[in-house]
Amino acid sequence: MPKLTPAYRALTFTVVVVLSLWGLAISRGRAQNPPVPGVVLTGDLRFRSAVNEFIESEFRIFPESATWAGDHRFDAKLEDLSATGIANESRHAKKWIARFSAFASQALSPANEADREFLAAQCNGELLRIDQLHDYAREPDMYLPTSAIDQLVKRNFAPLAVRMDSVTARETAALRNLAAARSNLDPRLTAPVTIDITLEQMAATIRYFSNDLPAAFASVPDTPAKRAFGRANAKLIAAIEDYRNWLGHTLRHKASGSFAIGAKAYSRMLADDDMVDIPLAQIEAAGVLELSRLQAEFRKSTAQVNPKAAPAAVAASLERQHPAADHVIPEVRAGLTMLRTFVISHHIATIPSAVMPIVAETPPYMRATTFASMDTVGPLEKSKESYFYVTLPDPSWPPEKQEQLLAFYAPATISDTSVHEVFPGHYVQFLNNRLNPDRVRTLYSSGANVEGWALYCEQMMLDEGLHRGEPAYRVAELQMALLRACRYLVGIRMHTQAMTVAQAQAFFERNAYQTPHNARVEALRGTGDPGYLRYQLGKLMILKLRADVQAKEGSAFDLGRFHDAFLREGAIPIKLIRRDMLHSDGPLL
Repeated sequence: MPKLTPAYRALTFTVVVVLSLWGLAISRGRAQNPPVPGVVLTGDLRFRSAVNEFIESEFRIFPESATWAGDHRFDAKLEDLSATGIANESRHAKKWIARFSAFASQALSPANEADREFLAAQCNGELLRIDQLHDYAREPDMYLPTSAIDQLVKRNFAPLAVRMDSVTARETAALRNLAAARSNLDPRLTAPVTIDITLEQMAATIRYFSNDLPAAFASVPDTPAKRAFGRANAKLIAAIEDYRNWLGHTLRHKASGSFAIGAKAYSRMLADDDMVDIPLAQIEAAGVLELSRLQAEFRKSTAQVNPKAAPAAVAASLERQHPAADHVIPEVRAGLTMLRTFVISHHIATIPSAVMPIVAETPPYMRATTFASMDTVGPLEKSKESYFYVTLPDPSWPPEKQEQLLAFYAPATISDTSVHEVFPGHYVQFLNNRLNPDRVRTLYSSGANVEGWALYCEQMMLDEGLHRGEPAYRVAELQMALLRACRYLVGIRMHTQAMTVAQAQAFFERNAYQTPHNARVEALRGTGDPGYLRYQLGKLMILKLRADVQAKEGSAFDLGRFHDAFLREGAIPIKLIRRDMLHSDGPLL
């Protein structure tokens, strides 16, 4: 489940839902170790009991994760970022590493053994962020409660007045965390650019609490509870403004740390979060090859559209062919219907529900950071409503600004995004995960699996005949693939090879045809998100897995059956899926 660590605070990608809270894991495929009579059952039952205890402990320590999941017992609480709270998190991780390590692998079914390894790795990841990277001492944005508050606003899981009371409680708790920030943040560990990014976003953060949040509760009658919210919100706004001044006028002048986490921590991050234990040099080499392949394909595809124009000019011309603002939502909705029909008729993957996501305009408090996004319900929520949000231009904007936003809804670009977010990307994975009775696989996920699957789908759908080979659609897909390919290499090089922000910006401009502004945004994101290589890393691992399964099955291989088998596993690390589908731990790349 997401811990809302700095790399993922702005946008949560996990889209998994639980169907059975207490179901035992289903063993898939054949066991690697023969079952021990009278031991496996006992071991499995003990393990599942421990899993339930672990998740309960996680929800109490990370209440924002409980809210995301749909367990609303902890909506009035925030993660405790005081020295005491951080020490408790470290003890929690160490305790569960020891407990999960105590289970004998031969005493567990293959599925439970995979879950045990994954949960132990997740705990190691928590320990990495606390005890080695010291996120609490170098990440000023982790003390801002915007995401935790927004979780209570954007979904209608309870009456508005009830959610307002939870917001009041969380705003009060946020005051304590903001106070703790001044003790925790260490100028020797905090990078100046990290402070600059937080300060750049601070105006939007204050506008959210000053304007959007009160607007969200405008319909709540004037009661003592409503007035209590007003007082708590005013105190928090003042505290955030004070925090902004302290960051800019005190910490910024002393900050001398580096945003880079270093090669050792980078390798451990991948091993913990995604169970990827490949040497960094090999990972980087695979990225160099993929970037070269994509650039060649991009030049080839743009030449099919207009052989006389430069590749970037061709892509820009296609983006100008967009619908008017009042036609965007109907066209996006129609596009989803077409994609769903294609997935079903071409046997791409099983879509286990006829419920379509609701295409809606992005809520005001989310418009600053997203063009289009899939917002699925949490694992424990009763509602089945999921939203595919699209951001429309404000009519008061200058025409040039409106044009820039509408370019995102050019047919080829929005089709590619809809494949990634909905059919058969995130939303289809979400629907399949609803049916998984394994609680671990509904609450926890590997970013390389989730984002790798969605990015893989972008290429795979065109390969399977979507849009009948029209080159404009391939250009859009390749342009997005190039962006992810650059993130892959920039993430490694910024955090392990001293690549600067300026060098990263130039890399995006040169290799992904990004504008200077967008290239700089991507470079700045890389300073705080070392793991944004996961899109392409996951895609490459899925393609390798598919090739290996196809080589094993020969003429019996069926793409739709492969996709269904992959999705049945849940969003666990691809290494564990390889083990189950191929019955061996072969190379990931």
